[in-house]
Amino acid sequence: MRLSLASILCLAVQLGTALPGPPKKPAPVTPLTNHTILDPPKGGRIVYPRLAELHDGTILVTASVSGGSLMGNGKSAFPIFETKDNGVTWKWISNLTDQVNGWGMSAQPALLELRKPLGKFKPGTILASGNSWSSNGTRIDLYASTDGARTWEFISRVAEGGRPNTTNGATPIWEPFLLHYEDELIVYYSDQRDPLHGQKLAHQRSKDLLTWGPVVNDVRYDEYLARPGMTVVAHVAPIKKWILVYELPIGNSSSHGSHYPVHYRLADDPREFDAAEHVGIIVEDPATGDKMAPNASPYVVWSPVGGPNGTIIVSDADYDVLYVNRNGGDPGAWEVRESAQSAAYSRALHVFEKSPEWLMVVGGDTFDGNGWGGLSLSVQALEKKPGPGPGHGCKPPVV
Repeated sequence: MRLSLASILCLAVQLGTALPGPPKKPAPVTPLTNHTILDPPKGGRIVYPRLAELHDGTILVTASVSGGSLMGNGKSAFPIFETKDNGVTWKWISNLTDQVNGWGMSAQPALLELRKPLGKFKPGTILASGNSWSSNGTRIDLYASTDGARTWEFISRVAEGGRPNTTNGATPIWEPFLLHYEDELIVYYSDQRDPLHGQKLAHQRSKDLLTWGPVVNDVRYDEYLARPGMTVVAHVAPIKKWILVYELPIGNSSSHGSHYPVHYRLADDPREFDAAEHVGIIVEDPATGDKMAPNASPYVVWSPVGGPNGTIIVSDADYDVLYVNRNGGDPGAWEVRESAQSAAYSRALHVFEKSPEWLMVVGGDTFDGNGWGGLSLSVQALEKKPGPGPGHGCKPPVV
C-alpha cells in the first residue's frame, strides 16, 4: 500500500486511545522484495529507517525524512507506520514531533516497546527517540506513547551536545539506540564531546525514564582520529553474549576498500562493551581468496534458526548483501548471503518474534542520494541449517 507523504505529514492525530489486542490468528509471513511503504517526497528523500515489533505482532516503522517543510511549519518529524500483516500493507498512524526544542525531529529515530514495567511506565508503552538539532545544538530526547503510537508525550532529555558538525573537535551527539535491559533503559549514542576522542560510543541508563545516569563508555580508541559510530546491539542467546556493531573510520585509512569498515564487540553484559575485544568483519571468497569488509552504518540482529548457535545477521550501507555468522561471532566464520533489499543508508533488520525463520530488511535512500529515495522493505527466509560456505549455494529470498 503506497502512501502520499503530503497526505500524512500535515494531518492532525485523532486516532483513538487503546492498544490493539492480540490478533485471533497470526498473519502468515510471506516473502516480499523492495516492497513500498512510502513513496519519496517531492524534492526529498527518506533514510535511516527503524522499527519495533509490538507484543501483539504489530510492527511499527519510522524513518528520517528530508527535503523541505514536512509539518507545514518548517519543522521535520518522524512519520510512524504500522503493519498487522507482516509488511504487506501499511497504515500511517502518527508523527513523532519535537515538543520541546522548536527544532524538529531532525534525524536518526529509534523505537522500542516496553515488555515489562519500568518506573511508572506499564508494559505496552512505546518509546521513541531521535536527534533533534539546530544551529544551537543536538539533543537526544525521549518520548512515550500509551495508545499504540497514536499520540506522543515528551518524557525526558537523555543528553545534549553542540550543533551538528562531524568535524573532529566539534561537540555534537548522534544516533540513539534503545535497549530495555533488566530494570533499566539503556540509550546508546555516538559522542563527540570527549576532548580525548574525535568520536566515541557511549550510553546512559535510567530506572524511571525521567532521570539519567552518567555517561558510560562503550567503544573508544587511543587514536584521536578514530570515529566509531552508529551503535546497534543484539542478544546472542546460545553463547549468552551481547553483540555491538559499529562503523570505524580512522582518518583516510581503509580496510579492504572500506573507509568505514564494520566492527563488532561481544560482551557478557550490554553495559560493559568498553573492555571487550574489537573485531572487524572480513569475508573471504573461498574460490578466489579475495577479501571484503562491509562498509558503514551497520545493523545487527540474531535469529535462533541456522544451527546450534543460531544466526547473527549484519547489514551495511554499501552492499545489497547481508553477512551471517552461525558460529557465535567467530571472526573466521562470516559468510555473505544475498538479500532481496537494495543497499541503503542504515538499513534496519528485524527477525519476526513468532516466525524467527523470517527476516525483514527495511531501507530508504543511499547516503549519497543515488537511490530511489522512498521507504521500502523485503521479507526473506533464513537458512534453517548451516549453509555450504561463504557466498555459495544461496539465492534470494534465502539468507
